[in-house]
Amino acid sequence: MFTLKAAEGENFVNREELLKEMMDELSNLNSTDGYALYGIRRVGKTSILKELKRRLEKKKRIVPIYTSLWDLVEFSVEEFCRKLSEEVLDSYRKLLGIKFRAVELFKAPLSLMRKISSLKIVYEDIEFILSFKGEDLSTLIERTFMLPEKLASATETKCILMIDEFPDIVNLELKGEKAGIRIVKKIRTVAEKWRRTALCISGSIRSTLDLVALSPASPFYRQLIIKQVKPLEKKYVVELLKKNLDIEDEACDEVYRFSGGIPFYVQFIGKILSRKKGRIRIKDVKLAEEEFLNEEGNILFIGDFERLSRGEKLVLKALVQGGETPAEVRKNIGGKLSNPSMVLKMLEDKGIVERKERGRYRIADPVFKLWLKRRFSIA
Repeated sequence: MFTLKAAEGENFVNREELLKEMMDELSNLNSTDGYALYGIRRVGKTSILKELKRRLEKKKRIVPIYTSLWDLVEFSVEEFCRKLSEEVLDSYRKLLGIKFRAVELFKAPLSLMRKISSLKIVYEDIEFILSFKGEDLSTLIERTFMLPEKLASATETKCILMIDEFPDIVNLELKGEKAGIRIVKKIRTVAEKWRRTALCISGSIRSTLDLVALSPASPFYRQLIIKQVKPLEKKYVVELLKKNLDIEDEACDEVYRFSGGIPFYVQFIGKILSRKKGRIRIKDVKLAEEEFLNEEGNILFIGDFERLSRGEKLVLKALVQGGETPAEVRKNIGGKLSNPSMVLKMLEDKGIVERKERGRYRIADPVFKLWLKRRFSIA
């Protein structure tokens, strides 16, 4: 079956080499080494983390916990810490013998929580998280990120803390202002105390992941194993399609060409094709692609596009017109932009553009490129 959610279990395709490496490392009770995954949006980072969580749950003495910055509503430090604390307590609920889910527990009177013997080791931390009013960022982060370590120690387990879209943590607000890099520095300080906890993070935008983990000046530099998540190879796209459809080889080739191997698009086109009865041919795939661009393209891309600056839009137009180098971009723009190299770097930092080779650029997402051609009415 095709899915538009993060693929897990039987819907998960490939990535076995990466998953095996991560499973071996994270299952090691004597290691606290973690991972940082990066790659363009929709390439499958969330699927990897969720499939990793599913597999780790089968391991004895391993407690995997998944949370995402994109699930937050208020996008505040307080909300993030409460949500993460809920995820931690829920994951340890059975091991602690607690009948209530964390969200129910947090609504209960503190006097009731005091009576739960298994929570005595973290009661003060929970009380602080519940009553936090925004005065002390350092203490809140300390208590929140030591919570899994304390529970792991009390239950003689290892905790794997997975935080999706982690670089967005610098944009969390505290008293109306962004927390910035100091929140990451504090998490790094807490992580140095861990003996039973490992951190796994992911990020779509290279520049913000540089800020927290990849560059020499970042707090988690050389503290995490860095892995780039790339689009699927053609053979795995074909495998997924033939597993679920009666489809011709040429039609598989067309899906791969259109999607560039990005799992989200493969799944979406597959879902459209699954409505058709009979054998899938290349004409059916092209009709599905048209349907996708016409009906889903605006939903997926227009918000991202409108947030770009005038200069960034001009550079993207020049790229879809066939420009690859800064000189070609400048020529296509017609002198409307003084420094296309700087704008190309900004788009690269946002994960929209990538370098093919030194001095040559292309739009990273092939489907976004097709949508832009339509947007700019370029044949």
